[in-house]
Amino acid sequence: MKILLMYPPSPEHEAALRAAAPGAAFAVARNEAEAAREIADADAVLGNRYFLQSLPHARRLRWMQSNSMGVDRILGAGAGLSQVTLTCARGVYDEEMADHALALVLALLRRLPRFFAQQQQAVWERAALPALGGLRALLLGWGGVAQAAARRLRAFGIAVEGVRRRAPESGETTPEGFRVWGPASWRAALPRADLLLLALPLTRETRHLAGEAELRALPRGAYVVNVGRGGTLEEAALFDLLRRHHLAGAALDVFEEEPLPASHPAWRVPNLLITPHVARSAENASFRWEPLFIENLRRFASGEPLLNVVDREAGY
Repeated sequence: MKILLMYPPSPEHEAALRAAAPGAAFAVARNEAEAAREIADADAVLGNRYFLQSLPHARRLRWMQSNSMGVDRILGAGAGLSQVTLTCARGVYDEEMADHALALVLALLRRLPRFFAQQQQAVWERAALPALGGLRALLLGWGGVAQAAARRLRAFGIAVEGVRRRAPESGETTPEGFRVWGPASWRAALPRADLLLLALPLTRETRHLAGEAELRALPRGAYVVNVGRGGTLEEAALFDLLRRHHLAGAALDVFEEEPLPASHPAWRVPNLLITPHVARSAENASFRWEPLFIENLRRFASGEPLLNVVDREAGY
Protein backbone atom coordinates (compact mmCIF):
# COMPACT_ATOMS: atom_id res chain seq x y z
CA MET A 1 0.00 0.00 0.00
CA LYS A 2 1.36 3.40 -0.98
CA ILE A 3 0.41 6.68 0.70
CA LEU A 4 1.17 9.95 -1.06
CA LEU A 5 1.47 13.09 1.06
CA MET A 6 0.86 16.36 -0.76
CA TYR A 7 2.76 18.24 1.94
CA PRO A 8 6.10 17.82 3.73
CA PRO A 9 5.31 16.33 7.16
CA SER A 10 7.13 17.20 10.34
CA PRO A 11 9.21 14.33 11.73
CA GLU A 12 6.66 13.84 14.53
CA HIS A 13 3.70 13.79 12.15
CA GLU A 14 5.44 11.41 9.74
CA ALA A 15 6.25 9.05 12.60
CA ALA A 16 2.60 9.07 13.69
CA LEU A 17 1.45 8.35 10.13
CA ARG A 18 3.87 5.45 9.77
CA ALA A 19 2.69 4.04 13.09
CA ALA A 20 -0.91 4.30 11.88
CA ALA A 21 -0.14 2.26 8.75
CA PRO A 22 2.73 -0.14 9.48
CA GLY A 23 4.24 -1.55 6.34
CA ALA A 24 2.86 1.14 4.04
CA ALA A 25 5.18 2.92 1.64
CA PHE A 26 5.13 6.72 1.88
CA ALA A 27 5.98 9.35 -0.71
CA VAL A 28 6.01 13.13 -0.41
CA ALA A 29 5.22 15.45 -3.33
CA ARG A 30 7.11 18.73 -3.08
CA ASN A 31 6.02 20.02 -6.47
CA GLU A 32 3.51 19.30 -9.22
CA ALA A 33 5.85 17.10 -11.23
CA GLU A 34 6.56 14.85 -8.24
CA ALA A 35 2.83 14.65 -7.48
CA ALA A 36 2.02 13.54 -11.02
CA ARG A 37 4.71 10.87 -10.90
CA GLU A 38 4.00 9.55 -7.41
CA ILE A 39 0.20 9.44 -7.66
CA ALA A 40 0.35 6.88 -10.49
CA ASP A 41 0.66 3.92 -8.09
CA ALA A 42 -0.68 5.55 -4.90
CA ASP A 43 -3.56 3.94 -3.02
CA ALA A 44 -4.28 7.04 -0.95
CA VAL A 45 -3.54 10.76 -1.06
CA LEU A 46 -3.42 12.99 1.98
CA GLY A 47 -3.69 16.75 1.41
CA ASN A 48 -5.02 19.07 -1.28
CA ARG A 49 -1.92 20.63 -2.80
CA TYR A 50 -1.26 19.41 -6.36
CA PHE A 51 -4.12 16.91 -6.10
CA LEU A 52 -6.34 18.20 -8.89
CA GLN A 53 -3.35 18.70 -11.20
CA SER A 54 -2.06 15.18 -10.60
CA LEU A 55 -5.40 13.32 -10.49
CA PRO A 56 -5.40 12.45 -14.23
CA HIS A 57 -2.25 10.39 -13.62
CA ALA A 58 -3.78 8.25 -10.84
CA ARG A 59 -4.18 4.57 -11.73
CA ARG A 60 -5.28 2.82 -8.53
CA LEU A 61 -6.27 5.58 -6.14
CA ARG A 62 -8.89 4.47 -3.59
CA TRP A 63 -9.02 7.29 -1.04
CA MET A 64 -8.32 11.01 -0.88
CA GLN A 65 -8.25 12.93 2.43
CA SER A 66 -8.77 16.67 2.00
CA ASN A 67 -7.50 19.15 4.56
CA SER A 68 -10.39 21.51 3.69
CA MET A 69 -13.96 21.49 4.95
CA GLY A 70 -15.39 22.47 1.58
CA VAL A 71 -14.86 20.03 -1.31
CA ASP A 72 -16.71 21.76 -4.17
CA ARG A 73 -13.53 22.23 -6.23
CA ILE A 74 -12.47 18.62 -5.71
CA LEU A 75 -15.89 17.25 -6.63
CA GLY A 76 -15.69 19.35 -9.77
CA ALA A 77 -13.02 16.94 -11.00
CA GLY A 78 -15.91 14.64 -11.94
CA ALA A 79 -15.11 11.28 -13.50
CA GLY A 80 -11.58 11.18 -12.15
CA LEU A 81 -13.00 10.67 -8.66
CA SER A 82 -15.70 8.14 -9.48
CA GLN A 83 -13.95 5.23 -7.74
CA VAL A 84 -12.29 7.27 -5.00
CA THR A 85 -13.61 7.69 -1.46
CA LEU A 86 -13.32 11.35 -0.51
CA THR A 87 -13.06 12.53 3.09
CA CYS A 88 -12.86 16.11 4.32
CA ALA A 89 -11.80 18.11 7.39
CA ARG A 90 -15.36 18.60 8.63
CA GLY A 91 -15.41 19.67 12.28
CA VAL A 92 -11.74 20.62 12.54
CA TYR A 93 -12.28 24.37 12.18
CA ASP A 94 -15.84 24.82 13.48
CA GLU A 95 -14.93 26.81 16.57
CA GLU A 96 -12.47 29.11 14.83
CA MET A 97 -14.90 29.87 12.02
CA ALA A 98 -17.69 30.53 14.51
CA ASP A 99 -15.39 32.93 16.36
CA HIS A 100 -14.80 34.85 13.14
CA ALA A 101 -18.51 34.90 12.33
CA LEU A 102 -19.21 36.38 15.75
CA ALA A 103 -16.45 38.95 15.29
CA LEU A 104 -18.02 40.05 12.00
CA VAL A 105 -21.47 40.29 13.57
CA LEU A 106 -20.18 42.39 16.46
CA ALA A 107 -18.16 44.63 14.13
CA LEU A 108 -21.26 45.29 12.03
CA LEU A 109 -23.73 45.83 14.85
CA ARG A 110 -21.37 48.01 16.88
CA ARG A 111 -20.17 49.78 13.68
CA LEU A 112 -16.49 49.33 14.36
CA PRO A 113 -15.38 50.10 10.78
CA ARG A 114 -17.09 53.51 11.04
CA PHE A 115 -15.28 54.31 14.28
CA PHE A 116 -11.97 53.17 12.84
CA ALA A 117 -12.50 55.56 9.92
CA GLN A 118 -13.29 58.36 12.37
CA GLN A 119 -10.13 57.54 14.30
CA GLN A 120 -8.04 57.90 11.15
CA GLN A 121 -9.46 61.40 10.75
CA ALA A 122 -9.22 62.30 14.46
CA VAL A 123 -13.01 62.71 14.63
CA TRP A 124 -14.90 62.25 17.91
CA GLU A 125 -18.53 61.60 16.99
CA ARG A 126 -20.90 59.48 19.04
CA ALA A 127 -23.64 57.43 17.40
CA ALA A 128 -26.71 55.43 18.32
CA LEU A 129 -25.98 51.70 18.14
CA PRO A 130 -28.34 48.72 18.21
CA ALA A 131 -28.43 46.57 21.32
CA LEU A 132 -27.74 42.91 20.63
CA GLY A 133 -30.25 41.53 23.09
CA GLY A 134 -33.59 40.89 21.44
CA LEU A 135 -32.28 40.72 17.87
CA ARG A 136 -33.16 37.69 15.73
CA ALA A 137 -30.71 35.76 13.58
CA LEU A 138 -31.41 33.20 10.86
CA LEU A 139 -28.52 30.84 10.17
CA LEU A 140 -28.55 29.39 6.68
CA GLY A 141 -26.89 26.02 7.15
CA TRP A 142 -26.82 23.98 10.35
CA GLY A 143 -23.49 22.21 10.33
CA GLY A 144 -20.81 22.43 12.99
CA VAL A 145 -19.85 26.02 12.17
CA ALA A 146 -23.44 27.28 12.28
CA GLN A 147 -24.20 25.45 15.52
CA ALA A 148 -21.09 26.85 17.18
CA ALA A 149 -22.04 30.33 15.93
CA ALA A 150 -25.59 29.86 17.23
CA ARG A 151 -24.30 29.19 20.73
CA ARG A 152 -22.15 32.31 20.62
CA LEU A 153 -24.94 34.52 19.31
CA ARG A 154 -27.37 33.26 21.91
CA ALA A 155 -24.87 34.14 24.65
CA PHE A 156 -25.26 37.77 23.51
CA GLY A 157 -29.04 37.61 23.80
CA ILE A 158 -29.72 37.09 20.09
CA ALA A 159 -32.59 34.73 19.28
CA VAL A 160 -31.39 32.14 16.74
CA GLU A 161 -33.21 30.04 14.16
CA GLY A 162 -31.52 27.72 11.70
CA VAL A 163 -32.05 26.11 8.30
CA ARG A 164 -31.18 22.47 7.70
CA ARG A 165 -31.57 20.32 4.61
CA ARG A 166 -32.86 17.35 6.57
CA ALA A 167 -35.21 19.25 8.92
CA PRO A 168 -38.99 18.86 8.49
CA GLU A 169 -40.72 21.77 6.79
CA SER A 170 -42.79 22.36 9.91
CA GLY A 171 -39.55 22.88 11.80
CA GLU A 172 -37.99 21.09 14.74
CA THR A 173 -36.40 22.10 18.03
CA THR A 174 -32.86 20.85 18.63
CA PRO A 175 -31.73 19.47 22.01
CA GLU A 176 -30.07 22.85 22.64
CA GLY A 177 -33.37 24.64 22.10
CA PHE A 178 -32.84 26.14 18.64
CA ARG A 179 -35.68 26.15 16.11
CA VAL A 180 -34.55 24.72 12.77
CA TRP A 181 -36.52 24.88 9.51
CA GLY A 182 -36.54 22.72 6.40
CA PRO A 183 -35.26 23.66 2.93
CA ALA A 184 -38.62 24.86 1.59
CA SER A 185 -40.06 26.64 4.63
CA TRP A 186 -37.16 28.79 5.85
CA ARG A 187 -37.95 31.78 3.65
CA ALA A 188 -40.97 32.53 5.82
CA ALA A 189 -38.51 33.40 8.61
CA LEU A 190 -36.67 36.06 6.57
CA PRO A 191 -38.98 39.03 7.33
CA ARG A 192 -38.33 38.63 11.06
CA ALA A 193 -34.54 38.18 10.80
CA ASP A 194 -32.33 41.11 11.81
CA LEU A 195 -29.29 39.06 10.77
CA LEU A 196 -28.84 36.47 8.02
CA LEU A 197 -25.71 34.40 8.56
CA LEU A 198 -24.57 31.97 5.85
CA ALA A 199 -22.41 28.96 6.79
CA LEU A 200 -23.09 26.73 3.78
CA PRO A 201 -21.05 24.43 1.57
CA LEU A 202 -21.23 25.18 -2.14
CA THR A 203 -23.38 22.58 -3.93
CA ARG A 204 -25.89 22.49 -6.77
CA GLU A 205 -28.66 23.19 -4.26
CA THR A 206 -26.91 26.01 -2.39
CA ARG A 207 -25.53 28.07 -5.28
CA HIS A 208 -27.08 31.55 -4.95
CA LEU A 209 -29.49 30.15 -2.37
CA ALA A 210 -29.53 33.60 -0.80
CA GLY A 211 -30.54 35.46 -3.96
CA GLU A 212 -32.21 38.77 -4.69
CA ALA A 213 -35.68 37.62 -3.57
CA GLU A 214 -34.37 36.26 -0.28
CA LEU A 215 -32.29 39.36 0.47
CA ARG A 216 -35.20 41.67 -0.35
CA ALA A 217 -37.38 39.68 2.05
CA LEU A 218 -35.15 40.71 4.95
CA PRO A 219 -36.49 43.70 6.91
CA ARG A 220 -35.05 47.12 6.19
CA GLY A 221 -31.94 47.63 8.29
CA ALA A 222 -30.99 43.93 8.45
CA TYR A 223 -27.43 42.60 8.24
CA VAL A 224 -25.84 39.77 6.21
CA VAL A 225 -22.72 37.76 7.08
CA ASN A 226 -21.15 34.97 4.99
CA VAL A 227 -18.40 32.67 6.28
CA GLY A 228 -19.32 29.61 4.17
CA ARG A 229 -18.75 29.73 0.43
CA GLY A 230 -18.98 32.79 -1.81
CA GLY A 231 -21.20 31.17 -4.42
CA THR A 232 -24.03 30.60 -1.94
CA LEU A 233 -24.82 34.33 -1.93
CA GLU A 234 -25.85 36.44 -4.93
CA GLU A 235 -23.26 39.18 -4.53
CA ALA A 236 -24.66 41.63 -7.08
CA ALA A 237 -28.05 41.64 -5.36
CA LEU A 238 -26.42 42.16 -1.97
CA PHE A 239 -24.34 45.07 -3.25
CA ASP A 240 -27.41 46.71 -4.79
CA LEU A 241 -29.40 46.47 -1.55
CA LEU A 242 -26.49 47.92 0.40
CA ARG A 243 -26.23 50.86 -2.00
CA ARG A 244 -29.97 51.44 -1.68
CA HIS A 245 -29.67 51.26 2.14
CA HIS A 246 -32.27 48.52 2.37
CA LEU A 247 -29.64 46.54 4.26
CA ALA A 248 -27.72 48.27 7.03
CA GLY A 249 -24.51 46.35 6.46
CA ALA A 250 -22.84 43.12 5.42
CA ALA A 251 -19.61 41.28 6.17
CA LEU A 252 -18.16 38.78 3.71
CA ASP A 253 -15.21 36.49 4.33
CA VAL A 254 -15.76 34.59 1.07
CA PHE A 255 -16.44 35.59 -2.54
CA GLU A 256 -17.16 33.85 -5.83
CA GLU A 257 -13.87 35.23 -7.18
CA GLU A 258 -10.85 34.86 -4.93
CA PRO A 259 -8.45 36.50 -4.38
CA LEU A 260 -10.66 39.58 -4.76
CA PRO A 261 -9.10 41.72 -7.52
CA ALA A 262 -8.63 45.46 -7.03
CA SER A 263 -11.17 46.09 -9.80
CA HIS A 264 -13.93 44.15 -8.03
CA PRO A 265 -16.99 46.30 -7.19
CA ALA A 266 -17.07 44.95 -3.64
CA TRP A 267 -14.28 47.31 -2.64
CA ARG A 268 -16.52 50.30 -3.36
CA VAL A 269 -19.79 49.12 -1.79
CA PRO A 270 -20.88 51.15 1.25
CA ASN A 271 -21.26 49.43 4.63
CA LEU A 272 -19.53 46.27 3.44
CA LEU A 273 -16.85 44.74 5.64
CA ILE A 274 -14.41 42.46 3.79
CA THR A 275 -12.05 39.89 5.30
CA PRO A 276 -9.81 37.77 3.02
CA HIS A 277 -11.09 34.21 3.63
CA VAL A 278 -9.62 34.04 7.12
CA ALA A 279 -12.51 32.49 9.07
CA ARG A 280 -10.26 29.50 8.75
CA SER A 281 -6.95 31.30 9.03
CA ALA A 282 -3.53 30.31 7.74
CA GLU A 283 -1.64 27.82 9.87
CA ASN A 284 1.88 26.73 10.56
CA ALA A 285 2.79 23.17 11.51
CA SER A 286 1.56 21.42 13.46
CA PHE A 287 -1.76 21.63 11.62
CA ARG A 288 -5.08 21.07 13.34
CA TRP A 289 -6.06 18.46 10.76
CA GLU A 290 -3.11 16.20 11.58
CA PRO A 291 -4.95 14.06 14.21
CA LEU A 292 -7.77 13.46 11.70
CA PHE A 293 -5.29 12.38 9.02
CA ILE A 294 -3.60 9.98 11.42
CA GLU A 295 -6.85 8.41 12.62
CA ASN A 296 -8.29 8.08 9.12
CA LEU A 297 -5.08 6.52 7.85
CA ARG A 298 -5.21 4.00 10.70
CA ARG A 299 -8.79 3.19 9.71
CA PHE A 300 -7.90 2.91 6.02
CA ALA A 301 -4.99 0.57 6.75
CA SER A 302 -7.15 -1.65 8.98
CA GLY A 303 -10.24 -1.64 6.77
CA GLU A 304 -12.43 0.31 9.19
CA PRO A 305 -15.01 2.95 8.14
CA LEU A 306 -13.45 6.36 7.53
CA LEU A 307 -14.42 9.58 9.25
CA ASN A 308 -15.97 12.52 7.35
CA VAL A 309 -16.83 10.64 4.17
CA VAL A 310 -18.26 13.10 1.64
CA ASP A 311 -21.78 12.48 0.34
CA ARG A 312 -21.33 13.09 -3.40
CA GLU A 313 -25.04 13.68 -3.99
CA ALA A 314 -25.28 16.23 -1.19
CA GLY A 315 -21.93 17.80 -2.15
CA TYR A 316 -20.40 17.82 1.33
